[in-house]
Amino acid sequence: MRAVRCLECGATRWALASETFEHLLNEPCEVCGGETVVERRRPGTGAAKPFVERRDVEQPAREAV
Repeated sequence: MRAVRCLECGATRWALASETFEHLLNEPCEVCGGETVVERRRPGTGAAKPFVERRDVEQPAREAV
């Protein structure tokens, strides 16, 4: 899986097949028409979200009316 990213607007388009990837790289951005470059990031490599139990999260105090 490979992707291209627009240098102007940051839109990212992913391709599963190498033929599709070459096609995406040779065309301008579909959103704004800007130049596209190879995307270095891979899906699923972002920072892991901390797991917090719902019961451990402090709820804001509710005011009695």
